[in-house]
Order: sequence, then structure tokens, then C-alpha cells
Amino acid sequence: MNQQSLRAIRNERCRRSALYWGRNWTATENPHFREQGVEFVAPFPRKSYFECLFEYLEREKRLFIPKTREMVTSWSVMLHAAHRAQWWQADVVVQTDSEEKATELVGYAECLYRHQPDWLKAMHPLKSEASQLNMEWVSGGRVHGIPKGVNKIRLYHPTIYIMDEAAFLPEAEQCYNAAQPVAKQIIAISSAGPGWFGEQCSL
Repeated sequence: MNQQSLRAIRNERCRRSALYWGRNWTATENPHFREQGVEFVAPFPRKSYFECLFEYLEREKRLFIPKTREMVTSWSVMLHAAHRAQWWQADVVVQTDSEEKATELVGYAECLYRHQPDWLKAMHPLKSEASQLNMEWVSGGRVHGIPKGVNKIRLYHPTIYIMDEAAFLPEAEQCYNAAQPVAKQIIAISSAGPGWFGEQCSL
């Protein structure tokens, strides 16, 4: 089998599974690597619940995920987002409490793109250099970050809408309701907190 055919097979396997892509053909960066005694750059971690989590991410149209810091949930959701943008031309909007946090999450997607081998990047080129809040593929996929506010999300019609720390996001319920008619998938993730997010998780 020649190199081109082998790469086509590997690309197809990546297309079918975000988790396969994350574990085999890209990597994350850990700013706390020294104190944790791990590598700064490493493949996506192997945790026992990831198969279940990614099954839900691929299947569910509306998903609320309670999290703790150690669960790597934000990284997981951004792996799903970058995968859907790169292989499925999804238009992803991730909304957080601040522009700084939105920049961090778009940075997760950019990191995953950057650590791919050159042949995968050549198959899925970006339209231009990624900015702090936006990365866009030539094929049409996009990952875009926005800060809090219902008037912010009303400006967009995303394929996938992600709410980070939804329990603490101002106007979270109104933001969800604004995206509900247009987004094919809505993912809300958050650490524990009282209010609308917690009520949705207990339904």
C-alpha cells in the first residue's frame, strides 16, 4: 500500500472518531506539566469514561455535562468541536463568561490542529492563520469564541453551540433559548452551581 492510500485510510478513521484522532494523530499541551511530572505535549489522555462521553457527544442533540477540573471535560468538548469543524464542516460557537476564557478554549482547538502531522493539515487547511477567537477551515468548518450575553449569541446561527461553565454564565437560560431554534447540537458543561444548569441536570 502506498503512502497516499495509507493516509487516506487514516484520515477516514479520524473522520469517524474524534477520540481516535485525539489519541493517535494530535496532542494536547499541559501548562502544569512540571508539577504533575508529565510531558508538556502528549496525546489525548486515556480515561475510562471517555468512550461513554464521546458516544454521547456524537449522538445527543442537547447535552448537559456536570464536571470537575480533573475530568478534562473542556478539552474533550473542544476536541469534539475541532473534529466536527475539520471533518464535518460544523460552525461551532463556544460561549464563556469572558473573552479571555473564550480565547483559551479556541486555543484548545488551535492546539489540536497544530499538533497534527503535516499531511493531515494539508488535507484540512485553514482559511487563514487562526486568531485568538476564531479559526476557520477552507472546507467551511469554524470554531469561534464569544463572551457572555444573550445579545452575543443572537448574532450567530451555529451548527454546534457550546456553553462553558453554564452554571455561572449570565443569562445562561436566555442564551440557550436563543440558540435552541438554530443549533443542531447544544452542549452545556459546568462545575457545580445552583440555578438553571443544575435544574436541567436533575431532570
